[in-house]
Amino acid sequence: MTPANALEAATQIIDMAERKGVRLRLFGGLASKKLCPSASDPRYFRENKDIDLIGKREDSKEIVKTMETLGYKPRELFNKLNMGQRLIYYDMGNRRRVDLFLDEFIMCHKFNFEESILAGTHTLPITQLLMTKLQVVEKTEKEYKDLVVAFKDFDVTTEPGGIRGDEIADLCSKDWGVYTTFWKSLEAVLAMAGELAGEDKELLESRIRKLTGMMERCPKSFGWRMRARIGERSRWYDLPDSDGDAMLK
Repeated sequence: MTPANALEAATQIIDMAERKGVRLRLFGGLASKKLCPSASDPRYFRENKDIDLIGKREDSKEIVKTMETLGYKPRELFNKLNMGQRLIYYDMGNRRRVDLFLDEFIMCHKFNFEESILAGTHTLPITQLLMTKLQVVEKTEKEYKDLVVAFKDFDVTTEPGGIRGDEIADLCSKDWGVYTTFWKSLEAVLAMAGELAGEDKELLESRIRKLTGMMERCPKSFGWRMRARIGERSRWYDLPDSDGDAMLK
């Protein structure tokens, strides 16, 4: 039986996969809740119903077996069409969806997290988790809350354990599109920070400015500079199609 609590259910999946030598890592709102103490603050708290996981493509068969063993119902046609890239399962009893990405996280932008899957415990590292939030073009309140708690609880640094500003800056220096989306996201969070009180406001502003400074100073690639000439006249991101949740309606 799958736990009713979403974080416990995610941990159950990850731990069972780990016993088979398969590494899965949590991202999304549940990962924010696990990594960021401030996610429990009533000002930033949000409900987390669904589970987002990422694993390695080479482990696809064992991941499928793990989900089936735990009683999750596959989204048959979607999984057949996207095997090797993405899988969707349902916990019908708890009306919960489990999204599984393989190697790459592909939404508004594409990131290869194959190596990041090997790091961290249960979740992606905070740097990669932050990237999955910064890349969202049409944000909702939940993305803003997750970004706020990440910057509130983790400093921007060049050392393990914090938000690796050097890694984000290096990525952005090679891809004008990612740089532009991240920059717009950070400016939007800065605007939100203006509504916060006292120390929270100062802390967020300081850390976000530190990150944007690192992004700005990092030398840009030839490809970055060429794409920058076109600028926003040509769209630089994707808007993922809604794949629906008919099974949960």
